[in-house]
Amino acid sequence: MIVADASVVVKWIQEEDDRDKALVLRKDHLEGKNEILVPRFLFIEIANTVATKFSLSSLYIEQGMKFLYSSNLLIHEEKEDEIVQAAILANKFRLSVYDMLYAVIAKKHKTILITADERFIQKTKFPFVKLLSKYKV
Repeated sequence: MIVADASVVVKWIQEEDDRDKALVLRKDHLEGKNEILVPRFLFIEIANTVATKFSLSSLYIEQGMKFLYSSNLLIHEEKEDEIVQAAILANKFRLSVYDMLYAVIAKKHKTILITADERFIQKTKFPFVKLLSKYKV
């Protein structure tokens, strides 16, 4: 099992660097080779990203979101203590609570977090966080 953050999952919808690696992660998940765990808010985060950061048609957004929902991701229901922990870490590292919650979930499940966010890795230096571009798929 791995945790994949929005910077990785958005590549399933939008053409970006390392999209091929992100799609392999999805394929491996669907084939039962390596399950992907995400917080419930990932779907809202992706919807916001495709709606506001790219110039996409309504049809493309709809198809992309359907593609995301068809991925059968494992959903982690955030608990109060996890959100509090993410907030404390976000404050410490000056990052968003959203980003930090992925790390809290990965650590709780004793797995790795895959991200395309180099800044997150540079600021936190968490040993269980791996950069998508360097991750062996």
